Amino acid sequence: MEANAQLNRRIHNATIAILPAELQVQVTPRGRGAAAVPVFDIAVSTATGEHHLVGGWAGEGWPADVERLVCTAADVDVVYAKTLSAGAREWLSGRHIGWVDETRQARIIAPSGLVISLEPRSVEQRASLQDRWTGMMLAAAEAILAGIAPTVEAIEAATGMSRGSAAGVLSRLERRGLLDRPPARRGKGVARRIANVDTFIDEYAKAAGEFRAKQPVVLVHRLWTDPLEALAKEMGPALVAAAVTWAVTGAAASTLLAPYLGNVTIVELYVERDLFVSQERLARLLGGRAVEKGHRIEVRELPTSLSADGPDLGGIHVALPARVYADLMAAGGRSAEAAHHLREVRGVGPRS
Repeated sequence: MEANAQLNRRIHNATIAILPAELQVQVTPRGRGAAAVPVFDIAVSTATGEHHLVGGWAGEGWPADVERLVCTAADVDVVYAKTLSAGAREWLSGRHIGWVDETRQARIIAPSGLVISLEPRSVEQRASLQDRWTGMMLAAAEAILAGIAPTVEAIEAATGMSRGSAAGVLSRLERRGLLDRPPARRGKGVARRIANVDTFIDEYAKAAGEFRAKQPVVLVHRLWTDPLEALAKEMGPALVAAAVTWAVTGAAASTLLAPYLGNVTIVELYVERDLFVSQERLARLLGGRAVEKGHRIEVRELPTSLSADGPDLGGIHVALPARVYADLMAAGGRSAEAAHHLREVRGVGPRS
């Protein structure tokens, strides 16, 4: 994170760029405090008076950057960033929070009467069809986040996809700017690398959340005193004995990886396809019954072969930390806070 003086200057310049030349701007850093969040008091002087805003810096401007800032600095009413993505702008507008970025785009509607609107002139072009996220792209991304080198051979071996598919997927990730090659050694045979780990994780999490929203869910009700104990002593052993691939995600997984949430009310599981399509057998192994409401277990099919590639903790097989992070972010609210905590204290990238 940049020093306050540098961010102070960037916020000052970004604010001046969206205002008429005759207006005066003063930016004063508050200090980052325990949460290490850069927050600034901003005063805009006009002929009719002074407008006061609380601004916060959200780095590159991805949705996760913005949510992390707003989650830790609740009084921020204008979010600044290098380039705010369409998703980040939409998220902020839905919460009536202003935004400004360094491409001279802004939307501020302050209670004091200051109104600024310099939104994109046209809708951002969608990624071409061939570069949209696919299931194979998610599988390759999870392999890379699990520590697999982003080479054709390594991705082919880790995911089971064909060599041609692995090469195509890595090319797509490179075209999206998520992978690159050393500039001095480009060309055939030069290994790719993650361009920016945080951006890679953010884009993966967003895509994983969109895919998750479309997944069918099996709801199961069962009784327990402690859900984690039931996982470790009853459900987990039953699934292991059945020789099926499975993993826990969501709140239960975050509690095991990086405790933050107070309690677990719903257990979220991933299981392999053969078990997922056999609902009666699935419910029996979990010691419950399939229901349409009043559930305590949510079961989804494993999204990729790497989604279950997390640690075994106390007899519980946990999903890949990056997948747990993506699922928590997709849930939002307190789960998103747990996601940020997981990312900060344990990490969810290749070295987690």
